Amino acid sequence: MREEAKKIIEMVKKGIPDKEIMKELGIQTGASLKRMYYNALVEAGKIKDILTEREVEKKRTLSITKRGTILLGKTLLIDKFGFKEGDKFTVSKRKDSIVLRKEKEGILSKPPE
Repeated sequence: MREEAKKIIEMVKKGIPDKEIMKELGIQTGASLKRMYYNALVEAGKIKDILTEREVEKKRTLSITKRGTILLGKTLLIDKFGFKEGDKFTVSKRKDSIVLRKEKEGILSKPPE
């Protein structure tokens, strides 16, 4: 943990007033002090960081079943992304990723190989 993070946690723990902490650490605003204290607590493992929606989506892990399928549930496809029953997709590979592209309605495309 950074030395500055340790110091801000200790100063708050000792009950040192915010103005003194700001002067000692060269912090300009109360908002900056609070942000630095929050980041120090996260860095020290005393509190968990707030996850963004994008970070939560990244953590979603899917597995290939014994039958070679991947299940993408209703919550993800319909509720989150707005697809509907009957939508068709093309599948392609890009480096180490799989890309699903929704086919435009009324356009016939050849099936994936």
